[in-house]
Amino acid sequence: MKIKIFFIMIILLSFINAQAKIDSLDDKFIPLKDFIILKFDIFLQNNLLNLASGGGITAIAYQSINYDLNMDEKNNILISINAVMNKKRYKSKKYYPKLKDCTQIRNKIFVNKYGYSPFRQKFNNLVNEDTLINKINDSVLDISSLSDALKNKILNQTNIKINIIHPKTVRNISCSGKLIDAKLN
Repeated sequence: MKIKIFFIMIILLSFINAQAKIDSLDDKFIPLKDFIILKFDIFLQNNLLNLASGGGITAIAYQSINYDLNMDEKNNILISINAVMNKKRYKSKKYYPKLKDCTQIRNKIFVNKYGYSPFRQKFNNLVNEDTLINKINDSVLDISSLSDALKNKILNQTNIKINIIHPKTVRNISCSGKLIDAKLN
């Protein structure tokens, strides 16, 4: 009888030990693609507040902002942002979004600057390709296993599409381009 109990205990202990090895995270690694998307996702979640807290005299007030991230089989990343203008404010106010507003959304999210002068709304080059590259490299692509060449490749394969949704749907606009382009089209 004691021998049966002994064998049962050994079998149970080996089963528990085998299960612990299966559930161990020590030998599991996340693919680099997934990690980069995760870093972009966390960055966007943290920085959408830069835009949502905006509005006022020279900036558009948005009631909601949402985004979507995708990476295709060729490692192209697409960031899609939908910014819904405040219905209460813009149903009566005669302001219609312009292409510069798309660029300002991207700039405000990624570097927390508009890139345009406050009153005349002229492009002022405070946000350019270099500032965007530096910010993304420091905040998203700060992964020790990425070389500078691979970071540049990722930046060149990352595109952004922004939809500004006006209360009057005929006034909706959309722009897109490389994430690091100074101006979006």
